[in-house]
Amino acid sequence: MKIKTLGWLIIPAIAFPSCTEKALDYRSDEGTVTIAPEWSDFACPSSACYRFYTTDGKAVAGDGTDVAASAGQFSITLPVGGYRLLAYNTDARGVAFTGLENRYSAEIRLTSDAQPGNVYSWNVDDVNVPLRGTVQYTPVPRRLVKQMVLHFQVTGMEEAKVLNGKMNGVYPALFLLSGEPSAESVAAAPDTRTEFTVTLTRAKAQAGNTDPAYRASADIRLLGLLCPDGGTSYDCRLQLQVRNSVGEAYSASVDMNETLTDIINLYAGELPADETIEVNIGVDLMNTVLTAVVKGWTEGSGEGWVGARKR
Repeated sequence: MKIKTLGWLIIPAIAFPSCTEKALDYRSDEGTVTIAPEWSDFACPSSACYRFYTTDGKAVAGDGTDVAASAGQFSITLPVGGYRLLAYNTDARGVAFTGLENRYSAEIRLTSDAQPGNVYSWNVDDVNVPLRGTVQYTPVPRRLVKQMVLHFQVTGMEEAKVLNGKMNGVYPALFLLSGEPSAESVAAAPDTRTEFTVTLTRAKAQAGNTDPAYRASADIRLLGLLCPDGGTSYDCRLQLQVRNSVGEAYSASVDMNETLTDIINLYAGELPADETIEVNIGVDLMNTVLTAVVKGWTEGSGEGWVGARKR
């Protein structure tokens, strides 16, 4: 009886180490990935989403989908292997993110005619998770939202107060990975608009001119503009409405075809992401008819009015 009892005691002692060894081996088939984007050129957003994909572009379920993650640095433990990363900030207003189940179909999409907040994406094409180790990547974010500044000078109107504007030709969506519009986005651009409202202030009277003049500048943020090709591709129009202090409203349409064609062609087919295009527009009321024309355009942050379109 003593021998039998001893035999029963030995059996569990052999089984326990075997179970423990398997558990340790399972946990060791992992590594840590740290993503620290290089934000030296932009202000770091407040939150971001990090998504990992397999080499064929399909999303890895359950990994890196926290929309409240830090845009400054993000760490995650993943099974050993190769991945693709796609990340974007989640604190921008006026946009939605779609097609995220595949890295190559993921898009940022406008949700209204209102201007979007600043949106950035960053990616790593080859993420190698080491066995029981840590690896760090420092991708450079791409700015997806372009910017234009429209400078207005209104003449011929007493007590001009508010100017509203709408412009068509805007891309409604861009791919997060490439920053390019899809064929569907290009097709929808002629009917997609962006809106803005600015308050006019009276400008200082110039010597010898007693007629009042009012000025305002509108910062326009958009995902990009389809080139109108001088109006042959589509008719790009800036629709304006100016209201005075007694509530009277006057409307005008500005032909933007030639101006935007010049700008977009100069920058190889798209609005620049690293330059601010400034367009000067003169608005005049005469005999209750409001007219508006482009006076010129420039790039950067230079001040003043230019008399002819830049070539």
